[in-house]
Amino acid sequence: MVCTALLLGVGACAFFVRENAFDAFGVPARECKSFEAAFPLTLGGKKLSVRAAITELERQRGLTGCRGLPENSGMIFVYPDESRRGFWMRSVPVGLSVGFFDANGILLETHEMRANDLSVTSSRSERVKFVLEMPSGWFDENGVRAGTALSLRELAGIVGQRGFSPEKFEIRPEE
Repeated sequence: MVCTALLLGVGACAFFVRENAFDAFGVPARECKSFEAAFPLTLGGKKLSVRAAITELERQRGLTGCRGLPENSGMIFVYPDESRRGFWMRSVPVGLSVGFFDANGILLETHEMRANDLSVTSSRSERVKFVLEMPSGWFDENGVRAGTALSLRELAGIVGQRGFSPEKFEIRPEE
């Protein structure tokens, strides 16, 4: 399999693969094994299965090429600092819902993103530390609203299982 990465504007990354061997998350088979792993994460009592985008390259790649997500599955983006975050949907052929969370794991806001949309969907808040992408409409359909908390204990475990230090990302699980 031949894979070429092309860095694009706004920090996005597109991958061109000459083989149609994609898993359920749209990641080429045999690529980035630790990136492919799905982990349990609880959000407001809802059990999710998420991939974790932790490195800069993983965050740039995101769900590029994703053709659909299994039920209650998505991707959590973990950042080392709080800031305003922006996402776009280049080379993502399915609509997604995006949730922006603060350092305490509290959902601040959600937005809908259209398939293959090149416009940037930005958070209003400058306090975003984690971002969760889910299938389009997921937050509304599941009654997950601003103020809902994700499990920082589970998130710290995910980061640790991926071989990174939760302390480096200042993830402080609830006691």
